[in-house]
Amino acid sequence: MPSKHRLATLLLTLGLSAGLTVWAVAQTTGAGARSTAVEAAQEELPFPDGENWPTATEREKLAYLLGIMNLALVEYQLHGPDPEYRTTVPNLVKATDGMTLRQIMETVDTFYQSNPDLQRRPVIEVIWFELVEPKIGAQSR
Repeated sequence: MPSKHRLATLLLTLGLSAGLTVWAVAQTTGAGARSTAVEAAQEELPFPDGENWPTATEREKLAYLLGIMNLALVEYQLHGPDPEYRTTVPNLVKATDGMTLRQIMETVDTFYQSNPDLQRRPVIEVIWFELVEPKIGAQSR
């Protein structure tokens, strides 16, 4: 298993490479095209909330959740359960420990079905307030 330092270096390298690629494309398209590209991306990939979550495919939902959990797990592995800076990652990891992505997805699905008046609530807020906060609050009592 790679050391934390090697893993951090790999992640930073990948992030930098992706950022440079996007920057290069943006620079070649010009300022006017950039705003059009951003608008197109926002239209193609809207910020996930209850208005577009129900129409997403199961695969799209699971991919979104996988991205969130991968990010949290990498952060947790790099900095541990008690990082020196303020973060929500340890709580997210602890609260979802033992859950599958499908169980998280079902929780989000159920929330939006049961709360038609809260369709604008972002998916990440649903995860936090329906999964994380209840479990973390129960542990601290």
